[in-house]
Amino acid sequence: MKRAGLLSRAAAALAACVACACAALACRSDAGAPAPPPPIDASTPRPPVDQALPGELAEGVEQAFGLPIPRRMKVRARFSDAVFAVGEIPAERVANYVRTRVLAGNVETGPAKTIFSRATVKSAPQRMIRIEVVSRAHVSELVVRDETRPPPERGLSVEERWRRNGLTPDGKVLDPTRLE
Repeated sequence: MKRAGLLSRAAAALAACVACACAALACRSDAGAPAPPPPIDASTPRPPVDQALPGELAEGVEQAFGLPIPRRMKVRARFSDAVFAVGEIPAERVANYVRTRVLAGNVETGPAKTIFSRATVKSAPQRMIRIEVVSRAHVSELVVRDETRPPPERGLSVEERWRRNGLTPDGKVLDPTRLE
């Protein structure tokens, strides 16, 4: 009997210690807990959701005649009629990126190059562009050329337009000494 009483007192003391330790941990974790976040209402701006599919390229901030350059590509040269960008991305992925953003009159696909000729960007259809996606050793090169023709000058007769280009109305050269 003495033994049973001793065990029950030891069990009671152990239970009391466990309860005390749990209470101490609960108090300590409540004191350092961060405040709950405020409720979200309609006026709170939310971060943008990444909508790119696996393997799909995301749009970057730079553009070439209305075509967004992929985020992982860097513009290496920019001229009035052409933009050159390079990046360590497979050329097939870059071509698929371009394919979803343009309407092309003709697409030529080869093992090392894809050409989109007579193309317009869906978001900026006022320009006619030519896009080349070239596969190099470990990089892809994206070349975008502006092929938009300038609008014709208003108020000129047919003869005056021919004359400004150095020709007669029947297509002959006005001044043969100025030919190069």
